[in-house]
Amino acid sequence: MGSFKEGRDESHKEQKERVKTCIVYSWSFMVSMIGGLAFTWWEFEYHPTNTQLWMVPFSLILLVTPLFVWFSIFVSDLCSSKMDDVPKASQPVRPPAPDNSACDLERGSKKLPTN
Repeated sequence: MGSFKEGRDESHKEQKERVKTCIVYSWSFMVSMIGGLAFTWWEFEYHPTNTQLWMVPFSLILLVTPLFVWFSIFVSDLCSSKMDDVPKASQPVRPPAPDNSACDLERGSKKLPTN
């Protein structure tokens, strides 16, 4: 009976995470849309007279920033999924055992031919 409850708690946590992710993506999509709409409004309303130029960088920042955030999250997710078998920072990393044949200079050294 305990395993069913634990599985249900995990699915509830996953559902909460999914809802949070959807909310974040929805907000960033809305910010991007506001930037696009502000730029379109400036294009039709103020571009012929070249007034209200502050709207151009403001709207472009709103339009492009969520795209950069989405791209960085996507790349970060790809890179972290490839590194699942890499030890975490909390786990000690032991150096490989020393190879005595590479360190032994007397036996391993070769004499170079002299001219």
